[in-house]
Amino acid sequence: MKKIAVFLVDDHEIFRHGLKQLINNEPDMEVTGEASSGEEAITSLAHIPADVIIMDIRMQGISGLDTGKSVIKANSNAKLLFFSLFDNPDYVSTALDMGASGYILKDTSNKIFLNAIRSVHAGHFYFIGDVTDTVVRKYHEQRNATGGDAPAAAGAAEIALSKREQQIIRMIHQGVSNKDIAETLGISIRTIEAHRLNILRKFQVNTIEEAMENARAASLLV
Repeated sequence: MKKIAVFLVDDHEIFRHGLKQLINNEPDMEVTGEASSGEEAITSLAHIPADVIIMDIRMQGISGLDTGKSVIKANSNAKLLFFSLFDNPDYVSTALDMGASGYILKDTSNKIFLNAIRSVHAGHFYFIGDVTDTVVRKYHEQRNATGGDAPAAAGAAEIALSKREQQIIRMIHQGVSNKDIAETLGISIRTIEAHRLNILRKFQVNTIEEAMENARAASLLV
Protein backbone atom coordinates (compact mmCIF):
# COMPACT_ATOMS: atom_id res chain seq x y z
CA MET A 1 0.00 0.00 0.00
CA LYS A 2 1.34 3.40 -0.98
CA LYS A 3 1.65 5.61 2.05
CA ILE A 4 0.34 9.18 2.21
CA ALA A 5 3.38 11.44 1.76
CA VAL A 6 3.18 14.26 4.32
CA PHE A 7 5.30 17.43 4.31
CA LEU A 8 5.51 19.45 7.53
CA VAL A 9 6.02 23.23 7.69
CA ASP A 10 6.45 24.73 11.17
CA ASP A 11 9.14 26.92 12.68
CA HIS A 12 9.18 25.06 16.02
CA GLU A 13 11.56 22.11 15.78
CA ILE A 14 10.27 20.28 18.85
CA PHE A 15 6.69 20.54 17.64
CA ARG A 16 7.66 19.28 14.16
CA HIS A 17 9.52 16.38 15.72
CA GLY A 18 6.43 15.35 17.71
CA LEU A 19 4.21 15.49 14.63
CA LYS A 20 6.75 13.50 12.64
CA GLN A 21 6.81 10.72 15.23
CA LEU A 22 3.01 10.64 15.41
CA ILE A 23 2.63 10.43 11.63
CA ASN A 24 5.41 7.89 11.06
CA ASN A 25 3.82 5.58 13.64
CA GLU A 26 0.78 5.22 11.35
CA PRO A 27 0.89 2.37 8.80
CA ASP A 28 -0.65 4.40 5.97
CA MET A 29 1.34 7.64 6.10
CA GLU A 30 4.87 8.98 6.43
CA VAL A 31 6.70 12.31 6.61
CA THR A 32 8.70 12.71 3.41
CA GLY A 33 10.00 16.19 4.17
CA GLU A 34 9.87 19.11 6.55
CA ALA A 35 10.70 22.81 6.63
CA SER A 36 11.20 25.40 9.35
CA SER A 37 10.14 28.39 7.23
CA GLY A 38 8.03 29.34 4.26
CA GLU A 39 11.11 30.02 2.15
CA GLU A 40 12.52 26.57 2.91
CA ALA A 41 9.17 24.93 2.19
CA ILE A 42 8.86 26.53 -1.25
CA THR A 43 12.40 25.42 -2.16
CA SER A 44 12.05 21.88 -0.78
CA LEU A 45 8.64 21.18 -2.27
CA ALA A 46 10.09 21.78 -5.72
CA HIS A 47 11.78 18.38 -5.51
CA ILE A 48 10.21 16.50 -2.56
CA PRO A 49 6.91 14.69 -3.30
CA ALA A 50 3.97 15.43 -1.03
CA ASP A 51 0.35 14.33 -0.98
CA VAL A 52 -0.59 16.46 2.04
CA ILE A 53 1.21 19.65 3.13
CA ILE A 54 0.65 20.61 6.77
CA MET A 55 1.30 24.32 7.22
CA ASP A 56 1.53 26.54 10.30
CA ILE A 57 0.00 30.01 9.93
CA ARG A 58 2.42 32.24 11.84
CA MET A 59 6.09 31.73 11.06
CA GLN A 60 9.15 33.93 10.86
CA GLY A 61 9.75 35.30 7.37
CA ILE A 62 7.02 34.44 4.87
CA SER A 63 3.74 33.69 6.64
CA GLY A 64 2.01 30.36 6.30
CA LEU A 65 -0.82 31.95 4.32
CA ASP A 66 1.56 33.49 1.77
CA THR A 67 3.56 30.27 1.61
CA GLY A 68 0.34 28.32 1.11
CA LYS A 69 -0.56 30.36 -1.95
CA SER A 70 2.80 29.60 -3.51
CA VAL A 71 2.87 25.88 -2.76
CA ILE A 72 -0.69 25.30 -3.97
CA LYS A 73 0.20 26.93 -7.27
CA ALA A 74 3.40 24.89 -7.64
CA ASN A 75 2.04 21.61 -6.23
CA SER A 76 -1.42 21.31 -7.72
CA ASN A 77 -1.81 17.64 -6.80
CA ALA A 78 -1.04 18.18 -3.11
CA LYS A 79 -3.68 18.97 -0.48
CA LEU A 80 -3.00 21.85 1.91
CA LEU A 81 -4.00 21.48 5.56
CA PHE A 82 -3.47 24.46 7.86
CA PHE A 83 -2.64 23.61 11.46
CA SER A 84 -2.75 26.67 13.70
CA LEU A 85 -3.13 28.03 17.22
CA PHE A 86 -5.48 30.72 15.90
CA ASP A 87 -9.13 30.47 14.81
CA ASN A 88 -9.05 34.00 13.36
CA PRO A 89 -11.93 34.21 10.85
CA ASP A 90 -9.79 36.18 8.40
CA TYR A 91 -7.21 33.38 8.40
CA VAL A 92 -9.88 30.75 7.83
CA SER A 93 -11.52 32.73 5.01
CA THR A 94 -8.15 33.31 3.32
CA ALA A 95 -7.38 29.61 3.58
CA LEU A 96 -10.70 28.76 1.94
CA ASP A 97 -10.23 31.32 -0.80
CA MET A 98 -6.77 30.03 -1.75
CA GLY A 99 -8.07 26.47 -2.09
CA ALA A 100 -6.87 24.87 1.16
CA SER A 101 -8.53 21.56 1.96
CA GLY A 102 -8.63 22.01 5.71
CA TYR A 103 -7.94 24.15 8.76
CA ILE A 104 -7.62 22.64 12.22
CA LEU A 105 -6.35 23.93 15.54
CA LYS A 106 -3.20 22.78 17.34
CA ASP A 107 -5.11 21.86 20.49
CA THR A 108 -7.00 19.15 18.63
CA SER A 109 -6.56 15.48 19.54
CA ASN A 110 -4.09 13.17 17.80
CA LYS A 111 -7.00 11.16 16.43
CA ILE A 112 -8.64 14.18 14.81
CA PHE A 113 -5.30 15.37 13.44
CA LEU A 114 -4.65 12.01 11.75
CA ASN A 115 -8.25 11.81 10.51
CA ALA A 116 -7.83 15.26 8.95
CA ILE A 117 -4.78 14.08 6.99
CA ARG A 118 -6.62 11.04 5.68
CA SER A 119 -9.74 13.06 4.88
CA VAL A 120 -8.06 15.80 2.84
CA HIS A 121 -5.91 13.20 1.06
CA ALA A 122 -9.13 11.46 0.02
CA GLY A 123 -10.36 14.70 -1.55
CA HIS A 124 -12.62 15.93 1.25
CA PHE A 125 -12.61 19.19 3.22
CA TYR A 126 -11.84 19.15 6.92
CA PHE A 127 -12.73 22.08 9.18
CA ILE A 128 -13.62 21.44 12.81
CA GLY A 129 -15.13 22.93 15.95
CA ASP A 130 -14.31 26.55 16.59
CA VAL A 131 -12.91 26.93 13.07
CA THR A 132 -16.33 26.08 11.65
CA ASP A 133 -17.89 28.68 13.95
CA THR A 134 -15.50 31.39 12.74
CA VAL A 135 -16.52 30.79 9.13
CA VAL A 136 -20.20 31.08 10.01
CA ARG A 137 -19.56 34.30 11.94
CA LYS A 138 -17.63 35.71 9.00
CA TYR A 139 -20.59 35.10 6.67
CA HIS A 140 -22.91 36.99 9.03
CA GLU A 141 -20.44 39.86 9.37
CA GLN A 142 -20.20 40.16 5.59
CA ARG A 143 -23.97 40.10 5.26
CA ASN A 144 -24.45 42.75 7.95
CA ALA A 145 -21.85 44.94 6.24
CA THR A 146 -23.96 44.92 3.07
CA GLY A 147 -27.18 45.79 4.86
CA GLY A 148 -28.39 42.21 5.23
CA ASP A 149 -29.29 41.71 1.60
CA ALA A 150 -28.68 38.27 0.19
CA PRO A 151 -26.65 38.25 -3.03
CA ALA A 152 -28.52 37.67 -6.24
CA ALA A 153 -28.78 34.08 -7.46
CA ALA A 154 -25.72 33.06 -9.42
CA GLY A 155 -25.84 31.60 -12.90
CA ALA A 156 -24.43 28.17 -13.69
CA ALA A 157 -21.31 29.67 -15.25
CA GLU A 158 -20.48 31.42 -11.97
CA ILE A 159 -20.81 28.31 -9.81
CA ALA A 160 -18.03 25.79 -9.40
CA LEU A 161 -19.48 23.22 -7.02
CA SER A 162 -17.53 19.98 -6.97
CA LYS A 163 -19.33 16.73 -7.81
CA ARG A 164 -19.42 15.87 -4.11
CA GLU A 165 -20.88 19.30 -3.21
CA GLN A 166 -23.54 18.90 -5.89
CA GLN A 167 -24.33 15.45 -4.53
CA ILE A 168 -24.66 16.78 -1.00
CA ILE A 169 -26.85 19.77 -1.83
CA ARG A 170 -29.17 17.50 -3.81
CA MET A 171 -29.47 15.16 -0.84
CA ILE A 172 -30.12 18.11 1.47
CA HIS A 173 -32.80 19.29 -0.98
CA GLN A 174 -34.37 15.82 -0.72
CA GLY A 175 -34.56 16.20 3.06
CA VAL A 176 -31.76 13.77 3.94
CA SER A 177 -30.13 14.51 7.32
CA ASN A 178 -26.41 15.12 7.79
CA LYS A 179 -26.13 11.80 9.63
CA ASP A 180 -27.79 9.85 6.81
CA ILE A 181 -25.74 11.69 4.16
CA ALA A 182 -22.56 10.79 6.05
CA GLU A 183 -23.57 7.12 6.29
CA THR A 184 -24.59 6.96 2.63
CA LEU A 185 -21.39 8.58 1.36
CA GLY A 186 -19.10 6.91 3.90
CA ILE A 187 -17.67 10.16 5.28
CA SER A 188 -17.83 11.92 8.65
CA ILE A 189 -20.52 14.36 9.76
CA ARG A 190 -17.77 16.98 10.24
CA THR A 191 -16.83 16.55 6.57
CA ILE A 192 -20.48 17.04 5.59
CA GLU A 193 -20.53 20.24 7.65
CA ALA A 194 -17.37 21.44 5.92
CA HIS A 195 -18.94 20.79 2.51
CA ARG A 196 -22.06 22.70 3.55
CA LEU A 197 -19.94 25.69 4.57
CA ASN A 198 -18.05 25.56 1.30
CA ILE A 199 -21.36 25.54 -0.60
CA LEU A 200 -22.45 28.64 1.34
CA ARG A 201 -19.15 30.34 0.55
CA LYS A 202 -19.41 29.60 -3.16
CA PHE A 203 -23.00 30.89 -3.35
CA GLN A 204 -22.12 33.81 -1.06
CA VAL A 205 -25.10 33.19 1.22
CA ASN A 206 -25.63 32.53 4.92
CA THR A 207 -28.16 29.69 4.99
CA ILE A 208 -28.54 26.38 3.21
CA GLU A 209 -32.06 27.42 2.17
CA GLU A 210 -30.59 30.39 0.26
CA ALA A 211 -27.99 28.08 -1.26
CA MET A 212 -30.74 25.75 -2.51
CA GLU A 213 -32.60 28.70 -4.04
CA ASN A 214 -29.45 29.71 -5.90
CA ALA A 215 -28.79 26.09 -6.88
CA ARG A 216 -32.26 25.90 -8.42
CA ALA A 217 -31.64 29.17 -10.28
CA ALA A 218 -28.38 27.70 -11.58
CA SER A 219 -30.23 24.53 -12.72
CA LEU A 220 -28.32 22.38 -10.24
CA LEU A 221 -31.58 21.20 -8.61
CA VAL A 222 -34.80 20.06 -10.25
